[in-house]
Amino acid sequence: MSKPSDNPADPFKKALAEATRTMADDPDMTVTYSVDPAGMSKEGVRLPQVSRRMTRDEVLLARGTADAFALRRRYHDDGVSARYAPTGPLAREIYEAMETARCEAVGARAMPGRRATLTRRLRMRRTARAMAR
Repeated sequence: MSKPSDNPADPFKKALAEATRTMADDPDMTVTYSVDPAGMSKEGVRLPQVSRRMTRDEVLLARGTADAFALRRRYHDDGVSARYAPTGPLAREIYEAMETARCEAVGARAMPGRRATLTRRLRMRRTARAMAR
C-alpha cells in the first residue's frame, strides 16, 4: 500500500498530467515536472516544476505550458510539417513559430478555456524576456 503524499502540489500535478494527456489525445504520453527547461519529445512532455507553495505564477506557467504542448501534440503533423519546411535556419525558426501559433489557435478555437491559459503563458514569457535584456 502506498503512503499518501504530503506535498500539497501533488494532486494539482496529477490532475494537470491527466488533463494534458486528454487534451493531446495521447493517454500513453509521459508528463514530468522539472526545474530544467520545459520541453517536448516523442515520448512526452517536461513541464515547469510546481513547488509546495503553488504560487499563482507557477500554476499559470505550468498550465499554459501543458496546454501549448498538448495542442501541438494533438494538431501537429510531422509529415506535413517536414514536407513544407524551409531549409534556411531563420526561415525554419519562423516556420516552427508559425506552426506553434497555428496549433495553439486551432486548439483555442476548439477549446475556448485554453485561450486564457495560453495568453497568460505568452505574457509571462514576454515579461521574462524583457527582464532578461
